[in-house]
Amino acid sequence: MATAETPSEQRFMVLGSVGFGKTTLLRALEGAGEAARKTQMVDYAGWGIDTPGEYSEMGMFRNHLITTANDAAVLLVIQDATRARSSFPPGFFLMFSQTVIGLVTKIDRPDADIAHASRLLRDAGVRGDIYPVSAVEGTGIEELRQRLLALGLVHHSASNTEE
Repeated sequence: MATAETPSEQRFMVLGSVGFGKTTLLRALEGAGEAARKTQMVDYAGWGIDTPGEYSEMGMFRNHLITTANDAAVLLVIQDATRARSSFPPGFFLMFSQTVIGLVTKIDRPDADIAHASRLLRDAGVRGDIYPVSAVEGTGIEELRQRLLALGLVHHSASNTEE
């Protein structure tokens, strides 16, 4: 949970549908080798705020995303490159004052359509940068980590994971 020692400018929030790779992406950004598990509730562990995919998919739960976003300085909006639809209504992210960054995940898949996924993010109101990433292969993860580092949202030690 967020504490007085971890103000909102220290965190980013990850949003996207079930199975889009939110938790896997967080693990990759943190350099953690642990397997991702199903996110059942809003999780403030680590640098980011992980959200259940159901909150993105079901309109009656989006108010939880809106409220939780107050604890974040940056919103990372995920779109799976293999999915034809977005779970967010057009212009949804235009209501937020935070920096909104789009992420196209699963770009390593043979049926990935990065251009279409990027259009879906733009339609949902993502006006910031869009990064194509693969948490499985590591593609784009370091570039994203450096962007978050520049925003003061990750620790230096994350980019130098030692094993």
